[in-house]
Amino acid sequence: MRLSEGQRLVRMQYVSKEVSEALSQITKGFGIDVNIIFGDIDIVADTPVEGIVAIFDDEPVRIDAALNYLRQRNIAAEVLKEG
Repeated sequence: MRLSEGQRLVRMQYVSKEVSEALSQITKGFGIDVNIIFGDIDIVADTPVEGIVAIFDDEPVRIDAALNYLRQRNIAAEVLKEG
């Protein structure tokens, strides 16, 4: 996958349903374009563990702030690739 300059491929994993609200805040509050390209759900000890892979597109400083916001909400966010 080829990313443009300023884009980051990010994997998010979470156990709660807070991710919808968090992604909404990232797109509206931080003004970052988020393009979800993959999602899955696994059941671990009768608990759904969900994951999303998405492209974040904006200035690095704003993406870093958005990633910190996700982490503060107990959503694991890992940058897989940078453009």
